Amino acid sequence: SLLSDSPSWSYYLSKATSEGYDAVLAAPFYLNMIEYGKYNTPESVMNLEFFKWYNIDLFANFTGDDDARQRLIGGEAALWAEFVDGTNSLSRLWPRASAIAERLWSSIDVNNPEDAQFRLDVHRCRMLRRGIPAAPVLNGYCGLYEVGMKQSMVNEPIFNYIH
Repeated sequence: SLLSDSPSWSYYLSKATSEGYDAVLAAPFYLNMIEYGKYNTPESVMNLEFFKWYNIDLFANFTGDDDARQRLIGGEAALWAEFVDGTNSLSRLWPRASAIAERLWSSIDVNNPEDAQFRLDVHRCRMLRRGIPAAPVLNGYCGLYEVGMKQSMVNEPIFNYIH
């Protein structure tokens, strides 16, 4: 089963896995709704979202046994369409999905959003260099990306628009 957006996802995760179902959890990782914090604070830009995702303890209110715990087989970052279309889907998805992936795939002790924001900022620059329009993580720019932009502009063909 896929556990989707629900305010009581922990209850349903416990219930589904205790009844023998494998589960992929999506509820706490809903990417559409961006929350902006105050400028130049730990909650600014994407940091509010990072704090929210990194502080999720998948088993904090879990009532199942160890066998039920093993039935949580994955997580999913969900991106729906009420605030997303072709013009902003990639920038809404990245690097938010990277933050969730790091949290889901990393060791339980890799859970500090302040450390993660620097790793994800570097990853965002990497994505920009690869042509993926990823949203900013921190206030700043990707120096290497901007150098790469200048270099790619030099290598672009010259068009004659006068004809």
